Amino acid sequence: MGAVQRYTTDAVPPADRLTFWNEGSRAIGGVEVEAVAEVPFYGDVARRSLGDIKIFSMKTGPHRAAWTRRLIEQCGEELHLRLWFQETGTTIMLVDGVEHVVSSGEWFLSDGRRPSVSIHPDTGRKIALQLPIHRLLDAERDAIRKLNGGFHVGGGIAQMLWGCLESALEASNARPDGGDDRLDGELGEIMVDLARMLLRERWCDIGVTPMRDITQDRIRAFVRRNLGNPALSVDMIARAMKCSKRYIHKVFNGDQTISEFIWNQRLEQCRSELMQADARSPTLTQIAFENGFSSSAHFSRAFRTRYGVTPRAFRAEMGRQFASRQNEAARPG
Repeated sequence: MGAVQRYTTDAVPPADRLTFWNEGSRAIGGVEVEAVAEVPFYGDVARRSLGDIKIFSMKTGPHRAAWTRRLIEQCGEELHLRLWFQETGTTIMLVDGVEHVVSSGEWFLSDGRRPSVSIHPDTGRKIALQLPIHRLLDAERDAIRKLNGGFHVGGGIAQMLWGCLESALEASNARPDGGDDRLDGELGEIMVDLARMLLRERWCDIGVTPMRDITQDRIRAFVRRNLGNPALSVDMIARAMKCSKRYIHKVFNGDQTISEFIWNQRLEQCRSELMQADARSPTLTQIAFENGFSSSAHFSRAFRTRYGVTPRAFRAEMGRQFASRQNEAARPG
């Protein structure tokens, strides 16, 4: 999970670079890029995942990038917040009709719920932290939503985050096997905490977040990272969080218990995998075991109870829908 992935246009013919770059960008829910200069486009990005947190180091030539309403709709509930530091070059951000010029040595925060355009007039390098917006608490999301466009960030917390991002990429490069997934997840949680501290540094009126909310968010993140572990339980969570099982149950004393949350997350992950119409997709048994089910029969019963259809029938229907869309797209005019 934690190994650095690198994408570059170095070996791509100049005429094909934008197409290559945009295809890769779409695969990870990114922006649409257009050329703005007569020189061939150039791009090089290093990307690392830390649980559901992602970090990027990107060097690009002059270009224009758009985050459109169509892309926002395609993301559904997976919208993200991106904190990025302009190491070299300049970026001009256009958000809600407001222009922000981000110069070398400055930070900027982009809200994935808003369309935006970024113009990169020269070659530049930036490093970024991307986290799902659902990882922020209600007060934090509301504070960001009230902004008229993006905003600059700075201060000591931002400098700490920059150093953490740089170190995370360098450490992974030194360990090509990616290291320990559990430690990667913990590093991602540190990044989220720094992002929260930065928001509070920017808005003093966010207030103090109840410890129960913070703990519940950490528990949810721990569960998502360990869905494939059949030993995932309240005992395992309590040991990881260094608290009692009683407190874990108290934190989840609401719409669902912690056990219900675990199994619902497992089923949602399985459903997401079954929606992928790919000949190389894993078998139903592989999906079941990789998401913590004790057997394919157990998985099938739980899936049918939750969604009213067996996993096999659901996958077959997804395949028919995919084939229908492909046929429709192939029809002339």
